[in-house]
Amino acid sequence: MEKAQKVGLEIYRFSNLSRYLEIDHFISSRAGGYSKGPFQSLNTGFHVGDNDWMVLQNRKKLAQVLGAELDQFTFCNQTHSCNIAVIDNFWKGSGSTDFSTAIPNTDGLVTNNRKIFITVQVADCVPILLYDPVKRVVASVHAGWKGTLRKALQAAVRQMMHTFGTNASDIIAGIGPSNGPCCYEVGEDVKSETIKSLGNTNQILKEHPEKNKYIFDQWHANFLQLKECGVPEGNIEIAGICSQCHSDTFYSSRFDNGITGRYAAGIMIR
Repeated sequence: MEKAQKVGLEIYRFSNLSRYLEIDHFISSRAGGYSKGPFQSLNTGFHVGDNDWMVLQNRKKLAQVLGAELDQFTFCNQTHSCNIAVIDNFWKGSGSTDFSTAIPNTDGLVTNNRKIFITVQVADCVPILLYDPVKRVVASVHAGWKGTLRKALQAAVRQMMHTFGTNASDIIAGIGPSNGPCCYEVGEDVKSETIKSLGNTNQILKEHPEKNKYIFDQWHANFLQLKECGVPEGNIEIAGICSQCHSDTFYSSRFDNGITGRYAAGIMIR
């Protein structure tokens, strides 16, 4: 990944997606905002207990740094589902200035419309950005362990293929900062759900020194889903940054015991 600093903000971008000048994309960090306490400082989430006015100022500053208007951003009310919404100009700006207008019960957004930053928010879950440079289609996906096992990422790829005629082999993908295979401890419930969803735990769940605990590899699980869809391995970039290890840079629900902000990941056709 590449990091850029501007007006106190730190913006991260995938190297592979940055080659395509007809799109813009970003992953925000904690730096450069107005929020205080456990939400310090560039919290983009209205729904986490932060002051709404502070969140709005954070979003306005992020938009300014990205050279966009706030109403170009579209957000969803994420529920750890595999529900994917196709975004047109009617939905442009949904959830941008308050939580109530975010697209309900949705964890992935797909569009071929220009000048709409389709955006997801995370704090340990995986943000994934996709681009089809042939059909000019973009997608953003939120996938924690639940969304990963419900195959939200594959649902987004299928939506790109069904609605816009995308060929999976053309997709360029970025798997963003999130709780990594160094830290993401889970229990027997996640092991059971993994077997139910995937039929096995190979390469995704690893043994933990403590009994009945495991390490869940979100990065590899979503990497495998992309490959299963037909996305070439060489088209997939994994940031490899653990949000729990780097909780000073990215919000981490695990590190902060569930009381924390959200960083955002978005992608737009210029």
